[in-house]
Amino acid sequence: MKKNVILIMTDQQRANSLGCTGNEHVRTPNIDALAQRGAVFTKHFTPHQICSPSRSTLFSGQYARSHGLTRNGVALPEDLQLITHDFQAVGYKTHGIGKFHFQPILAGPEHLMPDSNAFWDLPESEGWRGPFYGFDTVDMLIGESVSATEGGHYARWLETVAPGAADLYLPENALEPQSGDIDEVWKSAIPFDLHYNSWITDRACEFLSENDGSDPFFLFVSFPDPHHPFSPPAPWCDMYDPADMPMPAHIPDELAAMPSFLRDGDNDEKDKSYVDFLRDPGPPREQGFLQTTSKFSDDSIRRAIAYTNGMISMIDDCVGRIMAQAEQQGRLEDTVVIFTSDHGELLGDHGLIRKGPSPYRSLLQVPLIVAGPGIEPGERNGTTSHLDLRATLQDYLELKYQPTEGVSFAHLMTHSDGSGRQEFFAEYHPRTRMDTYNQTVMTDEWRVTIYPQNPNWGEMFDLRNDPGEHVNLYFKEEYRGKRDEIIEKLSQRFPPAADAGGVSLATY
Repeated sequence: MKKNVILIMTDQQRANSLGCTGNEHVRTPNIDALAQRGAVFTKHFTPHQICSPSRSTLFSGQYARSHGLTRNGVALPEDLQLITHDFQAVGYKTHGIGKFHFQPILAGPEHLMPDSNAFWDLPESEGWRGPFYGFDTVDMLIGESVSATEGGHYARWLETVAPGAADLYLPENALEPQSGDIDEVWKSAIPFDLHYNSWITDRACEFLSENDGSDPFFLFVSFPDPHHPFSPPAPWCDMYDPADMPMPAHIPDELAAMPSFLRDGDNDEKDKSYVDFLRDPGPPREQGFLQTTSKFSDDSIRRAIAYTNGMISMIDDCVGRIMAQAEQQGRLEDTVVIFTSDHGELLGDHGLIRKGPSPYRSLLQVPLIVAGPGIEPGERNGTTSHLDLRATLQDYLELKYQPTEGVSFAHLMTHSDGSGRQEFFAEYHPRTRMDTYNQTVMTDEWRVTIYPQNPNWGEMFDLRNDPGEHVNLYFKEEYRGKRDEIIEKLSQRFPPAADAGGVSLATY
């Protein structure tokens, strides 16, 4: 009997953000319960710390340089074979709910792309629910926070059931006046039963309740949070006291030894805030909206952390509802449940917030929990990658083999003492600052990052003695031999590909 699969993905959630992964300041009882009966991968990474490239790599089993979606604003080729097609080929019903981000949100109407807002003003959108990249049907949401009400099935549903409620997402309508010096932190006035996370959960439960068990299914459930802005609704916005939140991991002046672009974002006062950018994008900006926290008070940083934890607990509640529905349907015994995220969030680590070109582990390392029939509970300490998930599912579920650039870690599903990758590669393709193109190789001992177009930049961290990546050794003479040895391996195994990727159709 074929096993069902539920893949739950969040957006911008770092690996250590859950109770089961060591966070003592957040409550995630439902995800922790999933972890208790499943495998918890403690060294799982994405090769790309930006939304669209990472998601496309997970589904395709290819690096962004190969599948073409190297930066937000590029569309994933519609004829590319994905894990969804692997499931379809052996009779699975495939359904996706929530955020996909395989196509640019701001692509023009002439492209007829359902993952763009413009598509939903066209007559072709009436009654459309797929097919879409190997999904038979979809319930689509586009964007997050204030931008999630402009296109897609959720936006239409919200306007139908509560006309005008979209304005409740806006910061000017917050439950309390905004305070502090980070404009992305507020208590959203949208009621939780109208919130997109609640809508996504309702659609997932409906799919499970309507499934009669005649065909196996692959269900993708994709939450847009805890991506910034940090704006959870009640009661989640009041769940954590900012005063109880610990300050991020940051050593004074550590950025002085890092590439200068990490500090450049604070020098242009003309740049719009992220919220204003969502409302009126204007000229392209570099991806991630990286910014130092030098202008933010400790109270504001703690508030951003508290609201992030509130969004994580909100998602945990949603996961609990989905698991309860699956259990009610009697599906847990024959269903593999996967929980992960597309990439992480700096959240004040290193004196930085959001994400950007530098591949800190806060951005590349993400949670991965897999539970289900035949999966031995416990931690897995071998290194694994989003690049490998398609090959792993092909192997574990005995799907028809399709070549990928990943390697299967199916042996780690059934045994807790197996090994993982010897090294892991990552790559960042910029949108505007071409000199920030970088490549990374990581082992258990070292993380080395090169910037092929700027020899004055580089990053090297001794992960055994500096797991938090606070002391950059790249230009230290005593580490030159080891650095050059690692770079040589990188150049042979993963040579530069700065010009790879498809055509940018929009800013994002």
